[in-house]
Formats: sequence, structure tokens, C-alpha cells
Amino acid sequence: MIALDASVAVKWFKPHERFEAEAQSLLNLIGGFKVEALASEWLSLEVVRGLKRAQQKVPALAISDEDIHAAYEAIETLFRSGALLEVPVSEVKTLTKNAEIALGLYAADALHLATAIYLGAGWLVTDDSHLLSVPVQEYASASGVAIVNPAEVMVQLTVL
Repeated sequence: MIALDASVAVKWFKPHERFEAEAQSLLNLIGGFKVEALASEWLSLEVVRGLKRAQQKVPALAISDEDIHAAYEAIETLFRSGALLEVPVSEVKTLTKNAEIALGLYAADALHLATAIYLGAGWLVTDDSHLLSVPVQEYASASGVAIVNPAEVMVQLTVL
């Protein structure tokens, strides 16, 4: 089972991202029910934030508000279909708080980590430098979760 953070889901909708091809391949596996995946219920909202930020910072990307609405709906559809298990924040609030305190993470990053730990995901897939830091990786590893980027998880999934 894998857990996702918003840095991966944004790559499904924002062109020219690092690991874009791997993220798209992962989306195809998730949408095709070929891999068990989970994410915090905040995922769709964080994707909105990430795409809106990209729209404002790089107008040449031509991400419209309609594109952002469509991205939100696409993630919500993954949740509703069961292809992506939606984990309520209320279930992981204490774990999130503990990760924030122990690691100095932002709430959203700590939430993704706590979600992965809570449900025993083998991997937390991210391209977020905060989550890929050594202290965070060690913290996650102590709970049985490996933090990997999209390319690393695709290699692992190909091996299985």
C-alpha cells in the first residue's frame, strides 16, 4: 500500500514537473485499481492550492480556474470510486501533532506522514524536500514507512 502527498498529485495536472511521467504512471495504476493507495482528505484541497500558486507564479503554464476545478473533481472522483482511500484528518490529528512537534514540519506535511504511518503504508510517495529529509525519513522508517519519490516507487512497483 502507498500513501500520496500533494506534491505527487499536483504532477497529474501541472505540466513540465520533475517526475511527471512517473506520477502519471502511478495515477494510471491507482485509477486502474492495480495498486492500493491512500491519502488524506486534504489532498484535493492542497492540489487546488498548488495549482493556484502555479497559475499565479507562472502564467505561461496557462492553468485556468476551470482546470483547477477539474483537478479537484478528478481527485474527489478517485476518492469516491475507492481507487484512492480517503483518510479523515480527525483520525490522524494526534499523530500529525506529534510529527509537527518532533520534526518541525508544516501541518500539511505532517498530516501526509501521519496518514501513511496510521494505515501502515509501505511507502509515502512525495517530491517534497521537507518529507525527503533524513530526519523525516528516519522518523517514518521507525514506523515501517519508507519515504520515496515517484521514480523510486515506480521502480519498486515494477519489481513486484
